[in-house]
Order: sequence, then structure tokens, then C-alpha cells
Amino acid sequence: MDILISGASTGIGRAIAIHFAASGHKVWAGVRSQTSFDELVKLKVKGLSPVFLDVTNSASIKDAVGVVKKQSGTLHALVNNAGIAVGGPVEGVTMAEWREQFDINFFGTIELTQACLPMLRETHGRVVNMSSLSGRVASPYLGPYAASKYALEAFSDSLRREMKPRGVKVSIIEPGAISTPIWKKSIAVGEKQIEKLSEEMRQVYGKSVDKFFEKLQEMGEGAAPVSLVVKAVEHALTAREPRSRYPVGRGIGFATRVTPVLPDRWMDRLMSRLT
Repeated sequence: MDILISGASTGIGRAIAIHFAASGHKVWAGVRSQTSFDELVKLKVKGLSPVFLDVTNSASIKDAVGVVKKQSGTLHALVNNAGIAVGGPVEGVTMAEWREQFDINFFGTIELTQACLPMLRETHGRVVNMSSLSGRVASPYLGPYAASKYALEAFSDSLRREMKPRGVKVSIIEPGAISTPIWKKSIAVGEKQIEKLSEEMRQVYGKSVDKFFEKLQEMGEGAAPVSLVVKAVEHALTAREPRSRYPVGRGIGFATRVTPVLPDRWMDRLMSRLT
């Protein structure tokens, strides 16, 4: 199987890339920096080829897909994993930060998918989109991230229904807290964004936001191993009939089943405990 993975420099994307290459597949691991490129080369995993891929850059997407076409001429699977997490009160997150969140998590995914679909239609391949529990449950102070993942869920549903008669299967992975460096990095980034808030925003939201990020750190201490996400992606790419959604993590499956049927007022009360 020939697989292209975006956001493969660290964390979930890197674990997926290494696993599939070690399992005998040909994997192109998308990275943005020379450092990440060199690190993957040093691993000397047979079948693992780093490729420069910035999903916010149309030329980079075109070049990366061109590498796949030149080296293989075919593609069986695309794993859209590239993403960042922007946090903070809706009122205090700048429009530039909102746009960056969507450029990477949403618009970049769309453009890369569009570029790969011609090859995937030829092979009756697979598309796996890395969503999040935040794509089903929007917590306070993660509005930009949750909004981008909600959009990704809708995009994935539409794509799945369009591709079904064309033989391409589409799945969504919905991780909760996963034990990777990205989890800690996202919290650190969120805390830096909080520090950038104006004095007025700090007075209005300060204590509540601080409590929320403390709760996130606690969740990180009980995070599930990344191997669970890898296992879900493996099923999505190899099962004869993959599931449309794969909730991953402790209690995530229960949360995704229960929250849609609970009244909004109940959910609001539950979420208020985070702040």
C-alpha cells in the first residue's frame, strides 16, 4: 500500500508513518522543516520517505503529490493528520489566529485531499481525516480548534458520501487525550496565547482560562497511548468495511454517544466544571 501522511514530523503522524512503513508499506511522511526531514531519514526505516509538505502552501502540496506520482505513480491512502490547536476566549483570539487555525486544520486538508483524489479514485483507496473529540464536543476556550474540527467532520461526511459510489472509503479518527509531545505542546501554546491577552481580557477571563488549562494538564496525565490511534488508523486503512468514525481514548466512545442526546443545558453545566 502506498500512503501519504501529512503532519508526520512528531506525535500521532510520526507514529502512524513508522508503523505502516515497518509493516511493509510505502509511506511518504509529510514534514515542514529540514530538521524533521533529517530526523526521519536517520531512523532508517525501510519504506519510510520524508517529503516536504506544508498544507498551507499550494506549491508545496503540488510538489509533494508530484513526488508521490514520480516515485510510485499510484496512491492507496491519504492520512490528513496535520493540525494545530489554537485556544483562548473567542473574544480574545485574533482574526489572524482564527485564520491560521482554519488554514492548517481545514483548508489545507481540503486542498491536499483534492490533489490526491484522482489517484485515490484510480486505486479505490482510502482517506483518513484526523479529527478530535473537540469535533463532537466544543469546550470553552478551545473555540478555534473545535470549530475547525467540527468543519472537518462535516467535510468528511460529505466526502464519504460523494466517494462511496466511486470506490473511495473515508473515515474520521476522533482522539481524546493522547500521550504524545503534541498534547503538551498544545497546552504550552495555549498558555502562551493566554499571556498575550489584553489586560481587559485577563480581567474578564483570566481565572476561568487558567483553571481550564489546569484541567487539560490533568487530562494529559491520564492520556491514552498513541498506539490506540495507530490501531484505529490501521483498521480504517485495511478493513474491508472501515467505520466512518473511530473515537479513541478513555471514555471517548461513551462521550460521543451521549452528548448528542443530552439537552444543551445539561452539557453546559457539565462543561462549566472545566472553568
